[in-house]
Amino acid sequence: MASVVMLVTNDAASDPRVNKEARALSEAGYSVTVLAWDRSGEASRTEQREGVTYERLGPRAPYGGGLRSFGFFRRYWRTASDRIAELQPDVVHCHDLDTAPAGLRVLRLRNTCRPRLVLDMHELYRDSGMVPQRGVIGKVARAIVRFVERRAFGAASCILVANPGTIDYYASLGFADKVVLVENAPDANLFSPHERAEDEPFTVGYFGQKRYPEALNMLMDVVQTDTGLNAILAGGGTAAEAIARRAATMERVVATGRFAYEELPGLYRRCDVVYAVYDVLLGNVRTLFPVKVMEAMACGLPVIVAAGTWIAEYVTANRLGFAVPANDPTALAGALHQLSQDRALRRAMGEHGRRIVEGGLNWQGSVSKLIGAYAVVLHEA
Repeated sequence: MASVVMLVTNDAASDPRVNKEARALSEAGYSVTVLAWDRSGEASRTEQREGVTYERLGPRAPYGGGLRSFGFFRRYWRTASDRIAELQPDVVHCHDLDTAPAGLRVLRLRNTCRPRLVLDMHELYRDSGMVPQRGVIGKVARAIVRFVERRAFGAASCILVANPGTIDYYASLGFADKVVLVENAPDANLFSPHERAEDEPFTVGYFGQKRYPEALNMLMDVVQTDTGLNAILAGGGTAAEAIARRAATMERVVATGRFAYEELPGLYRRCDVVYAVYDVLLGNVRTLFPVKVMEAMACGLPVIVAAGTWIAEYVTANRLGFAVPANDPTALAGALHQLSQDRALRRAMGEHGRRIVEGGLNWQGSVSKLIGAYAVVLHEA
């Protein structure tokens, strides 16, 4: 039985991609251990779930902080790599670039295993909100990221990517032959269409991490201009508290905190359209295939996304919803009004999305690509 150690810089309590991939590999016969970073120190130290072992490491640390958090990251990388050396896995699977230094350190350690390195790139880390983008600090941070990229991409046996819009980036660096697209697609059975009753209030849903307050504030403001609109904003994230405070002062807006993955299908059944607008100034946002868009498609719901992005082109080409400028409340109000008044349009857009999901854009298809990539990686060992 081949063994896998996954690394992730959150507590892995509710990280869908990490948990789903770990479970899929376990079901395929791999021994899987997830070394998660429990920054709050509140999660269980060890846990067995769905055939996967979860171990949570320190140090305690806040989220965010830019370069000020570098010392905390170094301590996690060292602790994780030392534990990997003890476990002696066949594969080290690094989720996102911020875990890659631990995997690279394992390869440098003497008297230890020489595992295959798999990088799982959820997004373009260098262009994300986790990396300062402006000023001297931004230049230094991005230079560090570029250095880690060159080392990690060169050492990796395989680079898994979640977003089709990022493939050209890896190709431009000369690593196209290592890239395997494994979308963070939804389970076509867990997420399914649900017909809303005609007397239920028209509701916009946003379900996920609240990281981009500008877009969520715009949605809440637009809801206040039309008594026929309602919104549910569910999820944690760095902006969750601020959004909750503002929502409490508004009508027809409900903001709730973190939820379990199993609760998601029920949340989608409470809405008529899914909102997936982010700050397009960030480069990684322009290449994202948001998970909530794929989940909405599986649930037969139309979506609203930000114009000028990869997902905007996809949504428009496949008639899945509307693309609006990320800072244009008038355009957003117009799209929501049209959807609220046209039930047939909502149904048609939802049906287009569901057909794509049933045609292969689902977790079952992603698992096949994941297992296939692992077979190639271990065959080369």
